[in-house]
Amino acid sequence: MNKSINYGNWVPRNMIYFFLVVFLIFLIPTLFPISLVIKIILWVIAGIWLFPFTYMMYLYYYFSVNNKEIQYKIWDLVIQKLPWNGEGKALDIGTGAGALAIELAKRFPEANVWGIDYWGKGWNYSIQQCEENAKYEGVANQIVFQKGSASNLPFKDAEFDAIVSNFVYHEVRDTRDKRKLINESLRVLKKGGTFSLQDTFKNKRRYGITEDLIRQIKAWDIQQVNFIETVDEIPMPKLVKTELKTMGLLYGIK
Repeated sequence: MNKSINYGNWVPRNMIYFFLVVFLIFLIPTLFPISLVIKIILWVIAGIWLFPFTYMMYLYYYFSVNNKEIQYKIWDLVIQKLPWNGEGKALDIGTGAGALAIELAKRFPEANVWGIDYWGKGWNYSIQQCEENAKYEGVANQIVFQKGSASNLPFKDAEFDAIVSNFVYHEVRDTRDKRKLINESLRVLKKGGTFSLQDTFKNKRRYGITEDLIRQIKAWDIQQVNFIETVDEIPMPKLVKTELKTMGLLYGIK
């Protein structure tokens, strides 16, 4: 892979740093002459914080594009399930570092692709990063990146021929009812257009029962809706599968 291309990692580095700092806060005092009882208490507390740090590091490794490439397999699944011929306009909602939008442009050279994201402070992504990645991948002339929210897309009704989104809706802070985000995404899709949306759709607290979710989407005058669980489609280690156990893919035709 070109070293100039940077698609980042799903595990924010600041989260890893947070767990590490807290672990060290409780561990470092045990290096000084204090009572054994207090040392034991601090060791126990430090050990408790060591677990999430180690787990996040493990996930960071497996979500690294330079290692097992699970991120690529998940992006690929989104595009595989998109029933689109590559003609017209496509939208990637929550594009992050632009990976999915760029892959769409590479696979469909006749398509025009838009990538939209809020690029909040909690993530190591930016519009400049997206544009640089598109340039290095040779598809900068096909893609437009712009800032916007998934809860209020800055596009007209029925503007796109295809829409995709990957692991985004659950991170949108200004919309508690996550089903509204799906509806807003489908608003900008043409009748007969295609969609492939991946998120934590098996999380009942966010989306309710999956069967009810599918029925509601169909009630929005959507002619075809399919659902698969991500962990059933992609080989991955058990600990990673546990982390992604609520992840699923909704795809079909409006």
